[in-house]
Amino acid sequence: MFGDIVLNPFNWEKELLGTVCDVRDGTHDSPKHYETGYPLVTSKNVTSGKIDLTGCSLICEADFKKINERSKVDIGDIIMPMIGTVGNPVIVNVEPNFAIKNVSLIKFKDYSRVLNIFIQALLQSDYFDDAVLHKVRGGTQKFISLGDIRNLAIIVPPMELQEQFAAFVETTDKSKLAIQKSLEKLEILKKSLMQEYFG
Repeated sequence: MFGDIVLNPFNWEKELLGTVCDVRDGTHDSPKHYETGYPLVTSKNVTSGKIDLTGCSLICEADFKKINERSKVDIGDIIMPMIGTVGNPVIVNVEPNFAIKNVSLIKFKDYSRVLNIFIQALLQSDYFDDAVLHKVRGGTQKFISLGDIRNLAIIVPPMELQEQFAAFVETTDKSKLAIQKSLEKLEILKKSLMQEYFG
């Protein structure tokens, strides 16, 4: 649909990601942890295409507000680990009542020329691997810089083409969900039959 991003055979306009989106990151501080409070999402909480708040450190309201003055996460934003397991971008699709640390935050405006689903796909592509992830720094603790993400050159196809792509992804995701549910039902049936045969 979009052609090779490097060769750009359709001659789409090219921009830096940091130009078409607001690219920032979470806090680098280490706020005090509490028994109750607001979750602090780090790279380890962004896995398998979703945000998992299980095991999040909890911070107080004052730290939560301070972090969110700089890097408030909204529905539709993309967050992506920058330290440890880098990459794996996730679109925030639930009301975020958390703060972030050491993950990149990509924000979109009403007038953005790119859709979040399109950008997420780019960040999951071989192009991103070649352009950014091969620059991963560090020994035991891998990381990519915010500058590397901001300076990623991307194509900007017409919005109607991005919307067609978004519709395709949505349809595919629904099919995947339906298949997953069918597999879960089959697994339950299998266990039931095994119990009947060998119980």
